[in-house]
Amino acid sequence: MKVAVLIRVYDRVEDLKYNLRIISDTWNENDYYIIVVSNGRKNGYEVLPESIPYIDKLVILEENAGHRKGNSQLLKEGAKYIPGDCRYTLILEADTWVYGDSILSGYIKLLSEDPQAVWASADWYDKYYALAMDFAIIKSEYIKNTPGIFDFELFPECHIANFLRDTNAGFIWIKENMPVHVPGYVRYGYPYVPNIKEGRFQVFPGSGMATHHTEFLKGGMEQKKRYFNILADTDYFPQVKSGNKAWNRFKMKFWIGLSKCFIKRSWYSKKKYKVIE
Repeated sequence: MKVAVLIRVYDRVEDLKYNLRIISDTWNENDYYIIVVSNGRKNGYEVLPESIPYIDKLVILEENAGHRKGNSQLLKEGAKYIPGDCRYTLILEADTWVYGDSILSGYIKLLSEDPQAVWASADWYDKYYALAMDFAIIKSEYIKNTPGIFDFELFPECHIANFLRDTNAGFIWIKENMPVHVPGYVRYGYPYVPNIKEGRFQVFPGSGMATHHTEFLKGGMEQKKRYFNILADTDYFPQVKSGNKAWNRFKMKFWIGLSKCFIKRSWYSKKKYKVIE
C-alpha cells in the first residue's frame, strides 16, 4: 500500500535527518511517499543536504506564521501535495522517531475496517477529548474533503477532536502511545519525563517510539539515540553505548505502567470537549 508521510519541521533539522534515515532503513511494510514541509529557513534552520535524498517532495515556506499558527501552516501546505493514490497519510513531527512500521500498518488496517473512523492517534489530555498530532494516521480523503481539519491556532489536539465531532467522524486511539503525560503532581523527577512543565513521556516502548525535544535530555541527542537503541533492541546507532537493553526496556514499561495507577481526573469525571475561544 502507498502511504503519504507528511513531516513538518521548523528547527529540528538534525532530528529530521535521523528520522528520515530510520524510515528508509526500517519501514518496509508499505510504499512511502515522503513530504517534508519546513518553515525555518528564514531563521537559519535549513533542511540538511544529507536529508534531501530521502525526500520525495520538499516544501520550503519563506514566511513563518509563528509558534501558534506555524504547525497549522505546515500541515495545510503539506496536505496540498498528498498524492491521489495514497489512501492514508501519516502526519509526523520531525523529532518523533519510530523503529519499524508495524504500528502504522496495524492501525491502517483498523481504520480500513471502520467506515466511520478517519483518524488514529494517542489520547493527548486526560480532561478533554484531544488527539495527538506527533504521530497520527488519517484517511487522506478526509483531509482533502475537510480542509478545516488543520485550521487551528490554540489547543490543536482539542481542535482535532472537536472537528471530528462536528463532522460526524470517528477516531481510534493508538494505545501503544498512551499515556502521553503523567499527572501534574508527580511530574518532578519522574523517569522518562524530562520536561517538567509539559509532563510528557519521552519514550513509548509499545510502539518503539522516541520523541520530544533533546534540549530537555541530559546528554541531548546522544541520550535520545541511546533510548532509541533500547526501544529498537538493536544498536541502530552503533556509536552509542546502550547498556542492558532488556533491563532498560523493562524500566521504561514499569514507570509508564505505574503512572496509570495515579489518581487522574478521568477517574471521577467524564471527558469533555474543550471550548476553544
